[in-house]
Amino acid sequence: MRGLLLFVLLALCHLGTAHAQTSKRVALLIGNADYQSADSLKNPPNDVRLVADAAKKAGFRTVTVRNDIGVREFHHALREFREQADGAEVAMVYYAGHGIEANGRNWLIPTDAALADDRDLPGEAIELNHVMDAITGATLRLVVLDACRNNPFGR
Repeated sequence: MRGLLLFVLLALCHLGTAHAQTSKRVALLIGNADYQSADSLKNPPNDVRLVADAAKKAGFRTVTVRNDIGVREFHHALREFREQADGAEVAMVYYAGHGIEANGRNWLIPTDAALADDRDLPGEAIELNHVMDAITGATLRLVVLDACRNNPFGR
């Protein structure tokens, strides 16, 4: 995961700040570490801080940080960010936390997910396509997942 974080930071630096002064760049950074029904993670809060600093230096006008959010707040954050991303030159979502693949679909795990069964995913987790939909209104769309994909729920 450290290599991915370094890549993200370098990519943000490469975007530069000269053109950024006149372009609309927005970022939503989510760091989920304190899970109610799974092991907590050490790195997401620090990783989100590092990416937020790099995004600001790269000229992102709006950098929204959300830490340890449940499913309702996750959906709300994506809905708000969709409005910010509409018409943006660059829209980026960075997610650090638990993520899983089930039945050919990728899911980001909110901190309040219990996931007793894979059939609980649509109600308790965020499908990656939902994140992608939130940034369709931007010219350049980036989604960076810094997610451990081992299933913390034991299935």
